[in-house]
Amino acid sequence: MNTLKEQLTHYKNEHRAMPSFNIDSFEIFQAVEHAVKETSLPCLVQLSANEDKFIEAEKLFLLVKKAQLEGLPIYLNMDHGKDLPRLSKLVQLGFDMVHFDGSALPYQENLSAATSFIKTLKSTHPNILVEVEFNHINLLEDGVDPKSFTDPSQAVEFMQTSGADLLAASIGNLHGASTTLPENVDLDLLKTITSLLPDKFFTLHGGSGISTEQVAAAIDLGIVKININTDLRQQFKRSLKSAMDTINSEKLYDYFYPVIDAVKLVATNKLIQFSQ
Repeated sequence: MNTLKEQLTHYKNEHRAMPSFNIDSFEIFQAVEHAVKETSLPCLVQLSANEDKFIEAEKLFLLVKKAQLEGLPIYLNMDHGKDLPRLSKLVQLGFDMVHFDGSALPYQENLSAATSFIKTLKSTHPNILVEVEFNHINLLEDGVDPKSFTDPSQAVEFMQTSGADLLAASIGNLHGASTTLPENVDLDLLKTITSLLPDKFFTLHGGSGISTEQVAAAIDLGIVKININTDLRQQFKRSLKSAMDTINSEKLYDYFYPVIDAVKLVATNKLIQFSQ
């Protein structure tokens, strides 16, 4: 199995992207695992801090390692991590990647923290990949405030100084899907940033709310990792409600089998869509 860096490099060269699926239940992981098995396409699975509290990263790590031993190309990431000791512990455990989110900090403080953290981390784990972001997203009535967009010169400074591998740029995307706010990705800005940092990788957050056309264009411009969470959750809720309405059983797994199948279809579609 390729390292995550090798896999992302391969995808970058071929203008493809890997979905990074948030996991907040065992059933969601099963659905993603089945999708990877069916398609033989690689993906990341990841946890937010709240998801970590609920299912525990250590338990997800064991599930991922079992899948890897079975030959499935599933990689593991900690998403939006702010607790540096926790991120360090997960790297020591064997995570393939961590995302340090210092976007709530002042720019220079964020840069200093990221630089120190990454230097220490890579001194003992040189193959670990680290994602960073530095834009705090402000919302207006019609979408993301352009003042929150990533400044290309700051992107260059932050990535080159910190030694980070991936940048979660703010280009009009929202974290999580919104039914009221449009997501209009600034593709020209993305093109500028990726051209200035040809040796770095780029992540697109909020992938559930972005149109298929804009996702394809973003991949063509250098996006190699796309976060997917809301699409899985919404399908899970719809399918579980349907199962509860139509199935009469004392066995809980009878309700979850159709849920897993339905969520698997979403994951399968994302795997295929992003890799074409």
